[in-house]
Amino acid sequence: MMKMDDIVSKVASNSAEIAELKKTFQQVSDYPSAMQLEYSPVLQSKTFENAPLLRYLESKGQVLDNKAAIVGYFKEQPENDDVAWIGELDNIPDANAEQITEVTDKMKALVAPIEVSMMSQMGNTYMDLLARRQDKKFIEVNTKTDKAILEGTGSNTSKDFKGISSTITTHTEDLKGEPITESIIDDMLEDLNNDNSNPDVMVCSYDVAKQLKSIVAPYRRFNDKIDIGLGHRVVAYESMMGTEIPILIDRNWDTTNGGKMAILDSTTLEVRRLMPPTLITDLPVNKLAYKNVVAAFLTMLTNGEFKDGLITGVGDASP
Repeated sequence: MMKMDDIVSKVASNSAEIAELKKTFQQVSDYPSAMQLEYSPVLQSKTFENAPLLRYLESKGQVLDNKAAIVGYFKEQPENDDVAWIGELDNIPDANAEQITEVTDKMKALVAPIEVSMMSQMGNTYMDLLARRQDKKFIEVNTKTDKAILEGTGSNTSKDFKGISSTITTHTEDLKGEPITESIIDDMLEDLNNDNSNPDVMVCSYDVAKQLKSIVAPYRRFNDKIDIGLGHRVVAYESMMGTEIPILIDRNWDTTNGGKMAILDSTTLEVRRLMPPTLITDLPVNKLAYKNVVAAFLTMLTNGEFKDGLITGVGDASP
């Protein structure tokens, strides 16, 4: 039979263990939790409206998930022409050394904070309010990503996201305030064709789109558009090769120095994600508020810029 002192000691020991366990549960419950946002058809449609190039690259399989924070790329160079005819008994000629540049880059963090005061929450259903806010922030993260793909962003290594405006250097033309013309576009397409490029999309600012609409109008009916497989039909430009190149109007171009248009081979653009847009809840706060964040870890590289073209400084068309 246990003595009274033994019973008291046993109860005290169990109480201490229970108290420690409760403390552990409390600590765990205070940690932020993450939940990947559902990419619903509605959000996909809104992404196309606000971030058309990003959505297009997703549809082409050029937005890839990565398992590490450091990303490795193979940067393509113009092809060596070492294909040659030989006689039946001739020696096989020496091959030109492959020009492959290995590039590494580190993921960048992109965040969209959500903060709602406790007072404004009273009388509301928290999850409904959160759903509306998180959808809005999801689109904002995608929009900011789209702008970074076009223009780049940041001023240091941890934030520097290199956009196509700075990475396309081989085929560029500054119109210095002159309007864009069919001849200018065809010349650019010819140069890209000579570098074995297969452009499959044009991305332009709104002011350039107005001029392109006038250029392509004589060749097609008013509602003669092509389906790009994203639930949207867009106007296309017919190249000299006879291919229809869809035209995306992207509001995220910086048009301070005139309109812009890129003619892209989508296989040359790679977006890598360590974490797609994700809702992180229960962030620690020191105020009477709920604080969450939509965050993403990603980076991007143009792995064959010589297959892309960039036209800048586009001015207004003559009246």
